[in-house]
Amino acid sequence: MSKLSKNIDKIGFGLSSASILGSIYAYTLDEHLGLFIGLWASAIMLGSKRIHDWFN
Repeated sequence: MSKLSKNIDKIGFGLSSASILGSIYAYTLDEHLGLFIGLWASAIMLGSKRIHDWFN
């Protein structure tokens, strides 16, 4: 099993954290854009967990 598939949940957590931080910044510029970006955090976390479980 590749190293990527073992760490996909950690990569997903990092990407969702970046999405949250990006949404906070975008919210200061445009409220609707910030909310849209923030909605992706949960989808990234769930998707990466599903992929991790699927490979393992």
